[in-house]
Amino acid sequence: MSNPEDSGSSHSGGATAQSLARPVFMPETFTGTGREWSDWVAQFEVAAEVNGWDDSLKMKFLSLLLSGRARELYSGLPLASRNNYITLKEALGRCLEPCDSVDWNRANFLSRRRLLNESVRDFGIALRRLIHKAYPSADNVTRDMFARDHFVEHVGSGDLRIHLRSQKPETLEEAINIAAELELIKSLEITHISHDTKVRAITDKSPSDKQIELLLGVVEGLREEVNALQQTVTSLQPTITHGIRRDRDDERRRGRQGGPGRQAPVSARDACWECGCTRHLRRDCPYLQGN
Repeated sequence: MSNPEDSGSSHSGGATAQSLARPVFMPETFTGTGREWSDWVAQFEVAAEVNGWDDSLKMKFLSLLLSGRARELYSGLPLASRNNYITLKEALGRCLEPCDSVDWNRANFLSRRRLLNESVRDFGIALRRLIHKAYPSADNVTRDMFARDHFVEHVGSGDLRIHLRSQKPETLEEAINIAAELELIKSLEITHISHDTKVRAITDKSPSDKQIELLLGVVEGLREEVNALQQTVTSLQPTITHGIRRDRDDERRRGRQGGPGRQAPVSARDACWECGCTRHLRRDCPYLQGN
């Protein structure tokens, strides 16, 4: 026979196990930066509804999914604010979004620009989220028109804006798709141009390369001429040395034949280069000596 207390205990354990069942969807961790609190907490409440969490479980999971700056703000809250899900959500909202007024949201929307390395679609999604807070009383068509115009004005460079305006998108989504396609075409064109430039750099020679080759050819020609001159001088050196030695021997021989103080007659080949006389050399020419 079963014990009623055991039956009640097992029923309580089954309820606890059912309440702590594996979540169907778990939201991402919220750090307090890079994403708005209102956007994240809206997703958290949808996940809580899917997972079947009550306020007690939502309060516990909310505290577990906070990290970074958001966790520091949670730790600084009073204990009374952390014991109830509604008060906890409101307290975190006041800390993370202190200026959640229509004027503030409108100024935030109007000052929104495309960030560095931000994709076209992410920029458009951010504008769509901000426009609902900036103009909560406007209809969807008006909000979409404002978001589309702001997107076209601040999505990118002048060329992108010109092409985007020429396409005349009617909605924000259409403007996002056109801008994304234009940026894709531009990136492909840049890649193609870069590839062609590299190929031309390999196959074609620049003017500076041609000038260098021309100068190298001139230097090589001069080097060959210098080598030829050196070979000519080397081949003529024995003949020049022999002629100088022969002239010295002839001069000594003439000196011995004429005796001291007398010079031997000079042949026509050894005539004076100054006056043409064959009786003396140029160094003994009287014209050079002033006589």
